[in-house]
Amino acid sequence: MLLLSLLLTTLFPQQLKGSKDKVVSSEVEDGFFPPSKVYVEIANFISLKNLTVHCKDKHNDLGIHKLEYGEIFEFSFRPNFFWKVSLYFCQFTWEGGSHYFDIYKQSRDRCIVCVWNIFENGPCKVYRKYSDCYVWNKNVLLEEGGRL
Repeated sequence: MLLLSLLLTTLFPQQLKGSKDKVVSSEVEDGFFPPSKVYVEIANFISLKNLTVHCKDKHNDLGIHKLEYGEIFEFSFRPNFFWKVSLYFCQFTWEGGSHYFDIYKQSRDRCIVCVWNIFENGPCKVYRKYSDCYVWNKNVLLEEGGRL
């Protein structure tokens, strides 16, 4: 029975539930199956400035969202079941800066809830006991007309 329990835990990572069944941060290891749904939270920590966030993947444009300092933009999606190719990228714009970053890369990210704090120097992925900070992407992806 213990062996079966360990096997199921490995194959089917579980989401942790908080108050009122809200999903809270969790770290998961690669299982046989990817999580059925991924939640991304992006928080503005740009030195008391408003942050404009524009996220999309190959098929979905999530629109433009304006965040005041400390506000959060959230979205969810279902990652690719067969290949680790799901990718969401975002453009972050504020007074004095504009950058983009791959906010979710299925080949890199092992989270059910991916929490990101956005700073002027770059985004930081937040875990329970530490954060991993990244630099902004160097190349800019442009659509027709020169805009993300």
